[in-house]
Amino acid sequence: MKRWTSIATANEDARWNLLSERMKKQGIANEYVPWTGATDTFHDIATLKEFDHVRLSSRIGPRVLQSLKVQSTWTTMLGVIDGMVKNEHGWWPLCALYESFGQTLIRIGQQLDQRGNVFVAGAGGAARTAIIAFFKAGFRNFLLTNFVDSEADEMINDIRSKFFGLNIQWVPMDQIVLLPGETSVLVNCTPSVEENPLLIELSYLNFLKRPGFLVDISRSKKPSILVTEADDAGVNLITGVEIGARADVLWAKWAFQAEISPEEYMQEFGAALS
Repeated sequence: MKRWTSIATANEDARWNLLSERMKKQGIANEYVPWTGATDTFHDIATLKEFDHVRLSSRIGPRVLQSLKVQSTWTTMLGVIDGMVKNEHGWWPLCALYESFGQTLIRIGQQLDQRGNVFVAGAGGAARTAIIAFFKAGFRNFLLTNFVDSEADEMINDIRSKFFGLNIQWVPMDQIVLLPGETSVLVNCTPSVEENPLLIELSYLNFLKRPGFLVDISRSKKPSILVTEADDAGVNLITGVEIGARADVLWAKWAFQAEISPEEYMQEFGAALS
């Protein structure tokens, strides 16, 4: 039986137990084991020897990637992983989140206006993954905002050095309301909580072409002000439930050779989180 775990700053045991049980129903023997070690400071992959697969949050994945000696050229360029599978050479890193974004963009591709900007909020692993996924889908112009300027600067410089033809600009939070309406997609990779002042600035949506798209990767039970305003304005919404469910289905296939219907799993995923 394959044993697996998840190392993340947030507790998502309900999510992983759902995926484990879903695979068991298909006759795939597996055991999800909640992680009890360090999370924010995790760095020693030697402590994972009892597991066959590991999921990683977008915060922890990039740090773990730096300690892996074997990885694909694409993973190195992406700079983000959200899990690893064990093989004869050790741990092999993968990023289901990137592929999940890709699948979602294929689904809505005909409705996307690639002449507009993609405006990304956040400067972590999820934000970086979103930018590269949209770039690979044909978008060329990006805007980025974030709480910490230095984090954004570091990511912008690294992305510019690796992806030729990708134009990305920094937008201070107090300048968001002054942006012209040239954005096709807003991607929120920041917490959907009431204490997040960035969401208030984004929620005016003055920069977004209509109807436009909002991709909010948060899976919060309560819709944020950003999601509420987007719904009232008739903006197309891609939820964190869809992005997360697609990533889990991909991971189940990669790690366990499981074939799970994304549409069916999305319904189960949403119900489990609520």
